[in-house]
Amino acid sequence: MKPTAAVLEEPTVSTPPVTPVPQPAFRLQPIMRQGTASSIPETWIRFASLEDARRATKQMYQDDRVLRVLVVTNDVPPRFVEWVER
Repeated sequence: MKPTAAVLEEPTVSTPPVTPVPQPAFRLQPIMRQGTASSIPETWIRFASLEDARRATKQMYQDDRVLRVLVVTNDVPPRFVEWVER
């Protein structure tokens, strides 16, 4: 019996592609005196930065029904970030 040798290929090492870490999006949740916040446009907007969300609360506070506004992340479930006072 004649010995045979098998040529094995060297294993290739593949590196996973580098994916950018997504920045969390922020949302505003107002505490209302009366009614729901669905009529306030800033409730439905996702903000890319916390500074943008803080600026939008100024528009929200022009509505007399808004008592307080909290900033949350756009995760499921949303995580609390901060309260924004008048």
